Amino acid sequence: MKPPLSVAVFICLEWQPNAGGHVKCWERFAEAATQYPERVDLTIYFLGATAQTIDLAANVRYRLLRPQFSTQRLEILRQGAGLTDVAPFHWELWRHLAEHDVFHLTDTFSFAQTVRRFCQQQRRPLLSSIHTNLPLLTRIYSREIILRMSGRSWGSKLWQWLWLEQLKVDQWFSRRAERKLAGFMRASDRILVSRQQDYEWLMSFLPKERVYWFRRGIDRDRFHPRWRQPQWLREEYHLPDVPILLFVGRVDASKNVLLMAAAAMELARQGYDFHVLVVGEGAQDREVKACLGNRVTLTGKVPQEKLGAIYASSDVFVFPSESETGPNVVVEARAAGLPVVISGFDGGRKYVDASGVDGMVVFSRDPQVWAAAIAPLLTDPSYRERMGTAAHAITQRTCPSWQEAFEADILSHWEAIAPPQQVG
Repeated sequence: MKPPLSVAVFICLEWQPNAGGHVKCWERFAEAATQYPERVDLTIYFLGATAQTIDLAANVRYRLLRPQFSTQRLEILRQGAGLTDVAPFHWELWRHLAEHDVFHLTDTFSFAQTVRRFCQQQRRPLLSSIHTNLPLLTRIYSREIILRMSGRSWGSKLWQWLWLEQLKVDQWFSRRAERKLAGFMRASDRILVSRQQDYEWLMSFLPKERVYWFRRGIDRDRFHPRWRQPQWLREEYHLPDVPILLFVGRVDASKNVLLMAAAAMELARQGYDFHVLVVGEGAQDREVKACLGNRVTLTGKVPQEKLGAIYASSDVFVFPSESETGPNVVVEARAAGLPVVISGFDGGRKYVDASGVDGMVVFSRDPQVWAAAIAPLLTDPSYRERMGTAAHAITQRTCPSWQEAFEADILSHWEAIAPPQQVG
């Protein structure tokens, strides 16, 4: 019998218990991989404060490596997505690469640059998957860096006007990130996408036989209406007995959280009764608090074990992010039976079959338009229930489990590009 296929996945983010959606996605895929010991031996590389290996099963492990040059080393480079490694090469990673048969990239940072060089030199199969809108995130975070650099001095407005409005430096960085991403896509034997915009972009310069779709999974037990406990939620976070608008994610510009806050303020101005619950933390949490005052509760990060009950026990999920390719939080909210109000400019819109029926899709960045979309859900409990029930039913019918998604949309592609002698 042939040994299982040795696959390495590279995620140039720090692994930690409360990491974001990209890391959590691969934790779920890793758990699914433990069910296929005869077919795959999986190592997922993350950044870590100390180098270590964490075994999930005999055939699955996390390997944590220290960054060569962490964004944490310079205050000006820090951003809400968490630390990454901006070095052009990772020497410690290079030492491990000969162990593997197939290589899977999920970004374009230090790990990815090292792996691409290795695969080109050794003629090894390389696969990439697109998990976020990297050019957009680059524009958002470079803009934040420029604003921090300008400070609060008398000349700061002039500095910001010059660099952002005239020279448009943030847009230059975004285009540079897109060119870099395109280079990695050209170097890959196969690319996996989950957003129509990414598919169309790749079709503009790659043959269609190299581009495939992949899905994320859902834990149908953890995210389910059966966990609805409104009284528990109010007692746990000291919330008033009014409809709860829920936001889950990084509290920063990458998730457009201030648009949610502005829409909530518009609703308050119009006299609607509600409370906002923000689960997560980030650079704009103080701004959200300053905007909404006693109408908002910010929990910070919460254990994954609580999330299912938080979703199911809230009343409306509001998520204006435009940087997602397949946001886990939208699927989780819908699976829990929660009506969602989401951006039409984001990858999450594909989860809503009919806006107004099983969710609300908003094609606007105007807080008043968002407020108008949310308002009917605040005043009509039966409408909320119908929309949440429809969302749950569609999710149950169309969203695979993590194991189903892993076998059909991930493992099958690893095996397809593996050297023939490595696949049984």
